Order: sequence, then structure tokens, then C-alpha cells
Amino acid sequence: MGRISLKNIFFILLGVLGLIYLLYQNRCIVEPQKSLFEAVTEPFKEVSPRLDNVTCVLNKEVSKNIGLKYSSKKIYCKTDGREVFLPFSFIKNYYEARGELVQNGVGKEFEISHSYSKVYTPKSKYDPSGQFMHFKSFSVESRSRVKCISAADGVPVSTQWSPAGYYYPTQIAQFALSHFSNHVVNVNKEAHKTLMDEEAIKIALKNEAADRVIDQDSKNLVIEFKDTLDVHVSSEYLILCLDFKSISDAAFKIFVQTDVKDETIILNYFPVDEFLSVRNDEIVFGFGSEHKSSGEWLRITRDVSTDIDKVLSMKKSPHKYKKTSLKISLLQLSGHGQVTNISLSNEEHLRMFFHGANWFMRNQDKSGGWPSLVVFNKDQKKYPKAAELSPGWYGAMCQGQAISVLVRAFLNSGKQEYLDAAERAVGVFNITSLEGGVKAVFMEKHVWYEEYPTNPSTFILNGFMYSLLGLFDLKTVKKDSVAKQLYESGLESLQALLPFYDSGSGTFYDLRHFTMKTAPKGARWDYHSTHVNQLLTLFSVERHIKLFKETAERWRGYMVGLRSAHN
Repeated sequence: MGRISLKNIFFILLGVLGLIYLLYQNRCIVEPQKSLFEAVTEPFKEVSPRLDNVTCVLNKEVSKNIGLKYSSKKIYCKTDGREVFLPFSFIKNYYEARGELVQNGVGKEFEISHSYSKVYTPKSKYDPSGQFMHFKSFSVESRSRVKCISAADGVPVSTQWSPAGYYYPTQIAQFALSHFSNHVVNVNKEAHKTLMDEEAIKIALKNEAADRVIDQDSKNLVIEFKDTLDVHVSSEYLILCLDFKSISDAAFKIFVQTDVKDETIILNYFPVDEFLSVRNDEIVFGFGSEHKSSGEWLRITRDVSTDIDKVLSMKKSPHKYKKTSLKISLLQLSGHGQVTNISLSNEEHLRMFFHGANWFMRNQDKSGGWPSLVVFNKDQKKYPKAAELSPGWYGAMCQGQAISVLVRAFLNSGKQEYLDAAERAVGVFNITSLEGGVKAVFMEKHVWYEEYPTNPSTFILNGFMYSLLGLFDLKTVKKDSVAKQLYESGLESLQALLPFYDSGSGTFYDLRHFTMKTAPKGARWDYHSTHVNQLLTLFSVERHIKLFKETAERWRGYMVGLRSAHN
């Protein structure tokens, strides 16, 4: 056995150290050292759980540099010596981000979202006879600012600027357009509808206070009742439709069973003026004291699930009933009146759409408009540098969406009066906002149609584009309409002013910072996505205006954190 000398041992150790050095150098080339604050993007690796507390300070040096008082705000964070971990509550509030734990199929992951709301890329060219944008996703009646659906008119009652409730034309138009869009989507699907069971009617008519008679107005056979008349049903269909006439103090009640043992909710519909109230512990939907003995037929549509939700909301009850837990058990009529065409169904989108369309027919004024009968900008809270608008003001968004409703009502029914009303509605667009109309002019050059006709003008973007869609609908269906010139002037203005609404990371809601020399108003993400959806819709019919598509795509990118470049 050979002898190992010290010299040989030295060379062996030197070789081992050289090999270790080469391996280390190779690792540094493959995995360069990361900065302490560089985002970690590689897959998660098991690391030591040891984390130390570290206090983070916000804008301490920046405050000093720009001459602002330092707020001494501290954030309690964690560090592993290489990375600093901030609490998501800070990120959420500081960057307006959202986050939630979600199941990804294998395990859980924390999903961080830069924005909320949706963009709906049109699948086809926008058409006045089809869906209105993405409104099929709307449920206007479910909004918190809707007090209830009016018992007399079948349209939403708003509380946006008055807690007592009032008819807000824009909200009614959106209600109608959402139901029309759902009708278009579901037109080929089977709707479940049943006329009131004839046997139930016969049993009810055994009551000596009721009988079948010929109605003098329609010459049709109807049921006349002169006292309480009970019509027993058992239906999981929650939309009750009927034609109802009060001859003298007539009213009706709907009894709804729930999945709670022995619980029955009673909804009362009386000839009183309050839209929704509680009287002597009774829930009352009013169809107007003028109908107490009017002898006028009312076309009633009640979605009892919506009615119950609104009652719970009024009572500030946290309880919610699933639709599947409700069942209509009884229709009770009282007083002296007539009723006919009683039915139960699971959807009545077209009928609800026409409730909206007919409201616009009944309430159009001599100027062709639908005034909002509430104060806007009360106490100058919304726009401190603009005056209040007294009740009776018109809005271009309302006029445009009402036109879109009436055009669709004409195309669906063939009735010329709907199209005539839509044409009359254009008149308000030619009246300046200072004179009570909706027209403003930007820099004495670009015509704009004002959602709120304030002084100074606001130049709200989404309301203007909605008005353009209404004008487009009308000029497409009625070739000689004056809407054509208004639409084309509006398109020119939109192309000229569109860049003014780009903040570089989002959009501006209006141009108050220009007209009122005040701080800008950034659009919330739901308004921002509306801007994108509107531009994509307009581009579908104006393919030559590439600016609409290019701007929409840039603004879509802002929703995932993209920003304009720095200099």
C-alpha cells in the first residue's frame, strides 16, 4: 500500500475547493441574486417559516422632498430577510385592488384583481331590433335605489334623489331595455305559463258575490266581483298577471307560502298613493287613489319574489327568500271590480318591456321629453361649482335610452305611435341646456348632449354615448329622421373629445376639471367598463372609425394594470 504524502493531500484539497468554486459560480449565473424588493414570479418553493416583524413607513422621504407634512403612517409587515410582505388590507386600500381566496382545482390560491366590472365584446353588429348592448345582465328592479315596482304602471320607482320614491325616466328605460334584451335572448326557449285553472275559477264563482259578465269597454267576458272573492291556486310560478278594474274600492291580495312551516306572506295591492308602505301592519303596494273608482282597466304584472325582496329591504331585514322556497297559494279580490286574463308564469320579459314603453307613451310632454321631477345637484353636493337643477330638467341619456325603447316597441309591435313618439323625443336635442334642453357646445365648436344639463356644462361621457345609440336606433329605422344629423354631429364631437377622457391609467367620468376648474372625477371601474362597452358597440356600426376600437382596447388594458408610458 503506497504512502500518501502531505504534498498529495494538499493537491487533492485544492482540487476539491476548485470544484466547489466552479459549481458556485455556475449557480450564480443561472440564478442571479434578486433585489430585496423584486417581485418573485417563480413557482412557490418550500422555505423556512421564520418571518421577522418589520415596520414599513410610507412616503417619509417623498414627503420631505415635496414639502408636505409627513403623516407618520406605519404599516406592520413581515420579512424573511430577502422579501418584505405587506398585509393585503394595505394593498387593497392603497391601490384599490381586490383579492380573495379561490379554489383552483388542486388547492387554494389568492387572486388579486386590479379592477372589477366586465367588458362585453360585441359578437355581432349592433342592431336596433336586437339586444341593447349587454343589458341582458341587468336586473334594474334588484337595485338598492329602486324602492319597488309600481303597482299601477309596472315600472321601477327610484329613490336615488328622493327617499319617498319617484319615476326616474332613465331608470325606467334601463328596466325596459334589460327585459327586452332578455326577451331576445330567451325567445326560442320554452316559457312556463299557465292561465288560471278553470276549475279554480268555477269554485270561486260559487260565491254569490261574483259572476261572469260582458265588459262594456272590451265586449269580452270577464269576472265581476262585489265582495271578497278567493281564487285558490298552488303555483311555483311567481309572476302573476291580470287585467284589473276597480269600480268601487276594489283591491287584491296575493298570499305566498314559504318553506318556513305555517308561514304565509300577504302582499296587499290597494288604491292608495304611496308606492310601498305598511298600514296597520299590512304590506301595501299602492296603485293610486285615482283608480279607486275610475272604472279603468289596469294591466297588472307582479313578480312576487321581487315584491317580497323590496318589503324586506324596506324593513331592513337581513333575511332573503330563495325563489324556490316561495309558492303562490291564493289570489283574493275585494270591493267591487272586474278581473280577467289571470295567469301565472316564470318569466314575462316582453310584457315588462311594454310596461316601460307604454309609460313613455303616457308621460311624454309637449316638448317631446320626459322631465325628471326632482332636484339635481341638491345643495351643490355633486357639482359644487354648478347650480342646482330645479325639477323638470331633461337629460340626453334619458332621451336617448327612451328612444331606444320606443324604436324596439315599434319594431316588435308594428304600431306607428311608438315611432312617432321617438321622433318627437329628438326635439329636446336641438334646445340648448341653458334654454332647458340638453345641447351644450365644447369650446364653441363641438356639440355635446348633456346627461345633466348643468351650468357650467359637465360633458359626462357615458350619458353622451347612450344618447348617440338612441339617435342611431332612430335614424336607422326612420331614414328621414332629424336624428341622422344629430347623430353625425355627435360622432364628430366624440372623436374630437375622446382623448380628453384618458387619464393614462383609467378614464374621467366627465370634464368638470376643464369646465369648472376643479379636481377631476375619475370614473369608477363600472363606469370605466361602460365607456369601453359603449365604444365597442359604436365601433360595431362605425367600422371606419378606428379611434373607437383603439381607445377601447387601451382602456381595456387599464383594467389589468397597464398604464401609459412615462417620458
